[in-house]
Amino acid sequence: MAEYREPNIRARQLGDRLLQRMAEKGWGVREMSRRLEMSAQWVSAVTRGRARPSPVHLARFLTTLGFRGEEYRELMAMGDEMRNPGLLERSENIRTLISLEEHANAISVFQANVVPGLLQTGDYARNLAIEMGNQPELDKLDEHVFARLSRQAILTRPRVRFRFFLHEFVLLLPVGPPSVMIGQLRQLLRISAQQNTTVRIVPARLGGHAASAGHFQLMESDSYQPVVCIESEVTSLYLEEPREIEAYRRVLSGLEGGALDEANSKQFIADLIGGADARSLAQEHL
Repeated sequence: MAEYREPNIRARQLGDRLLQRMAEKGWGVREMSRRLEMSAQWVSAVTRGRARPSPVHLARFLTTLGFRGEEYRELMAMGDEMRNPGLLERSENIRTLISLEEHANAISVFQANVVPGLLQTGDYARNLAIEMGNQPELDKLDEHVFARLSRQAILTRPRVRFRFFLHEFVLLLPVGPPSVMIGQLRQLLRISAQQNTTVRIVPARLGGHAASAGHFQLMESDSYQPVVCIESEVTSLYLEEPREIEAYRRVLSGLEGGALDEANSKQFIADLIGGADARSLAQEHL
């Protein structure tokens, strides 16, 4: 049995799936230990992602819990990959991201083009999906919007600290009709007023900046080592090696020095709302 100082993403995923099935069967660690004829310490270590079971032991664990077919093969592959840090998976599988966010105590986000999912209004999320052309079916569009809004429940947790860095272009890119952008800007102001949240604008006049390579999300927790998530059109990349995390900490430090401070960021958003309100009113009278 190989021990790890801290569980990586794959190890935590496997442990969570095992614990979920154990809970469904009403089995605790001691009962699982009895059925496997392994120590309770070993069962606990595997389910907490702190130990990598051998293929034989993992196969026994899975069959005892009733895993079969494709799900069994998926979890066996996950066990085989536990030595490898990081993770690349399809973007539609947001279970990993949701789990990381739910257990985080600090989340830092940079976005250069669109409002981050954690801050989007329902109307903005819906119109963005339509304009991107990747959610053509109405039922899938509704699921997409619901998933976005469900993630935002963590914003109400005072123990979690949020830092959002938004490039000026995020606020200037029109998504949907003017009323959608006005509602989105007002939501940004409301959320920035929370004591556990800062929203700071990276002005275009800054030119090249520390995060010019693109958007990312850094999540930190007491229960896992820091993880960076980079989402693309079809995949989500999770980074967790120390040198990778340190690189993104340097990016955030650069953004701290270049972005508008909190007060000026709020004023920037408020001024945009005033201008958008005026344009919307003018359009109504054309």
